Amino acid sequence: MFKRIVCLRTASVTSFHRLRAMPPLRLTTRLCSDSGSPKPAFEDLLVSLDRDSKDLPDPVKKDEDVQQTKEKKLETLSSVCVYLHQNGIEFDIHKFTKNVQTTCPVCLSPKCLTISRFNETIVCRVCDYSGSFMDYKNEVYLRQERGTFPRPKRSVGFVEPDESSYQLTLPSGSTVYVPSSSSAPPSKSGPPAMSNYDDLDTDLYDRVSYLNLMSQQEERERKRKLDQYESMRRLREEADKLSARGEPANDDSSPSNAVAQAPSVAPVTTQVDPMIRSIWNEAIDLTEMRDMEDQTIFLSLRMLLGVDRISLDTLSRFHIKGHLDSYDNAALCYPRYRGPSGRTRPPSGLKIIRKVGEQMEKENYPQADDFGQTKFSGIFGYHMVTPSDKRIILTTNERDALAVYDSTGGMLTVALPKAERFDHAVLPFLEDFESIYLWFPIHHEKFAKDYASYLNSSRCFIIPKSERPIELVRDNREKEINRAIREEAVRVRNRGFRSMIDVRSDLRDEILHSNSKMLGLTQWKRFEALNKYMQGFRPGELTVLTGATGIGKTTFLCEYSLDLFVQGVRTLFCSFEMQEEKILKWMLVQYSGLPLYRVEHHPSVEMWLDRFERTKGDLIIMKVDEFRDKTINQIANAIRDQVVAAGIQHVVIDNLQFLIGLANLHNEQAGSMDRFNQQDRFVGLMRKMASDYGVHITLVVHPRKTESDTDLDICHFGGSARVTQEADNILAIQKRKMGEDGKLRKFLYILKNRHAGRTVQNDTLEMLFQRTTYTHIIQERK
Repeated sequence: MFKRIVCLRTASVTSFHRLRAMPPLRLTTRLCSDSGSPKPAFEDLLVSLDRDSKDLPDPVKKDEDVQQTKEKKLETLSSVCVYLHQNGIEFDIHKFTKNVQTTCPVCLSPKCLTISRFNETIVCRVCDYSGSFMDYKNEVYLRQERGTFPRPKRSVGFVEPDESSYQLTLPSGSTVYVPSSSSAPPSKSGPPAMSNYDDLDTDLYDRVSYLNLMSQQEERERKRKLDQYESMRRLREEADKLSARGEPANDDSSPSNAVAQAPSVAPVTTQVDPMIRSIWNEAIDLTEMRDMEDQTIFLSLRMLLGVDRISLDTLSRFHIKGHLDSYDNAALCYPRYRGPSGRTRPPSGLKIIRKVGEQMEKENYPQADDFGQTKFSGIFGYHMVTPSDKRIILTTNERDALAVYDSTGGMLTVALPKAERFDHAVLPFLEDFESIYLWFPIHHEKFAKDYASYLNSSRCFIIPKSERPIELVRDNREKEINRAIREEAVRVRNRGFRSMIDVRSDLRDEILHSNSKMLGLTQWKRFEALNKYMQGFRPGELTVLTGATGIGKTTFLCEYSLDLFVQGVRTLFCSFEMQEEKILKWMLVQYSGLPLYRVEHHPSVEMWLDRFERTKGDLIIMKVDEFRDKTINQIANAIRDQVVAAGIQHVVIDNLQFLIGLANLHNEQAGSMDRFNQQDRFVGLMRKMASDYGVHITLVVHPRKTESDTDLDICHFGGSARVTQEADNILAIQKRKMGEDGKLRKFLYILKNRHAGRTVQNDTLEMLFQRTTYTHIIQERK
């Protein structure tokens, strides 16, 4: 007969903290006698609790303070690599996320500890060791002093720098910069690591020997991953033979045997929550039920959840069990794992879906701590991951994962532990996959795009299906699941576009509430004067910028867009006039506020590159060469597809005339009227894109040629009147001779401001140009 247990629930300590933090008036209300006056015995207690509540730290504020402290003390990726290199610790930089993978100082598992290049948090996939990079350095120091942490002679993949070089090259092609004073004599133990064929010494290697060398390196890496996988498996099999304090349990098993079997990995305790262990031991596999009453109860529950159409073999592969409490309330247990595991071993985490009466209830273990924080406890379905898997499907629900796996004949599928909400702890477990498919509910598609940004959008595909997989299974449409994955999946970052998302972006919700719609996504920080007139950067609008040739439109536009994407606005920059490298160079100098192109600032270039990549927003650069000889419709459609796939919020197009010229580069028969009509059509397509997809589009348009002393007005725009009609905002840069010396000064005019209403058509907003840093200061003149 099926065993039953009573699930004990205890009150959270959080309620006690809330009680302590209450003001005395509310405490008096709770602790009053029937007459309404406070009990004398509690008067001193109220005063004491009130005094303590003032000193009680606010958990939310404390987390914010800690986060701000960490951001201030963040080290660059280069400094992390230099520390590992100087301490002789082997490491790799992952080719997709660029996170650092190195040896864990606790369990000594090679390259199982991930150091995030976004916020420098660390997590080990084997022993659950986590913390900050500072914690890691302290742990390494202590263990090296004790002699328990090995010191390899050389970091794999490094080429020692000479005295004139700051550059160290990794096998993946990534580059870090190290001061020349830290260089050591060249290693003669073997050939240097080479990232590409151009690095070869022709006296020593040719193409054939280079390919053989790369094949040997790939084979060694494959064997290393297999050994790592086997070590993790042995480690987890032996973890249950250790007591809760890491000492041998009083049974016949001995931890010395575990160490003997895996000499390269130290014995580690993987603690299991007592409630998880108790429930898991009482639960039973659905395929092993013999009692007819139990089979009927659980069949009814499976039908209610829609998993009755999922084969028992699939449920067994995912280690799903059934459980009955003392009130005969049936439940399905969805286990979560951090690595390979057997069916009998308790999982790291557990989600329970229980039917209580006519309602469904959900329980998650381990439970949250006193501050409402839940420790990462694994991923549903991750125990089936093998080193040979290169593709994975992410879902937000266990039933969806079961439906995909069962309908595709065993395609690797997992369910994210926090559903659509982003979880940083998941990232280290998805490092090695080359293709990641995200099947989120259609109303959670924006969360899928955020996940794709963190995972490197070049390897991510979003499945834009209106139905969830479990819904398709319940409707007998299992074949559509396979077709949706293979035919309907949309690559987040298409070819022809370049992304700055090589680091983890600290994504924040910049979109304000509906009652503050006029403030839009964000406001300008570099150009605060614009906030007074424009109020904010709003989605779904078309802004046109104009000015005479050579007046600095592109320079201003780079800083204008930089101000927005560093605040979290996802930006697509399409420059048809200048190369993307030139654009990024200006942005980097503007971001740093230093003339980095000067020799004295060259040592700090790498640091500013790291900081630039840590900005909140996502910057994608259009590679113009991919769109030569394309029609206006094809270019507009490519921009639209990228906006939809990557969730772009701001599109910058510089400029309209060059775009039309690129489209007619080899069309000698195109006359002025044809170009005129193409400009109108493209402006109409951009206006439609802004309205349909809620993206803000900034378009640069050259004015018609006028006299040098003539003020630009709406009627001076190139093309037809459609540009000014479709635009929500029109900005113009003017030059004016001021003073007796006739010195030229630059001003910003706001010729049209459809939503905010305030325009500037006089010399009110002066633009002061800082030539060394390519930046502007907009100063309001009284």
